Amino acid sequence: MVLTRETLKALIQEYQGFPLSDEELERVRPELENYCRAVEQLRALDLSAVFSGRLLRVQEGE
Repeated sequence: MVLTRETLKALIQEYQGFPLSDEELERVRPELENYCRAVEQLRALDLSAVFSGRLLRVQEGE
């Protein structure tokens, strides 16, 4: 995912963040793009064969 300066500025404004200069945005952008890439890789994982831990119930007192 490519993040433009305009996109980053819009996100900062939408979430009431503090404004960053263009230089600061250029420093932050590669890290945010790496983060977005990692999230996309996690979304692509096939977890259909993994048993959900939320379905387990602990038997108390045993």
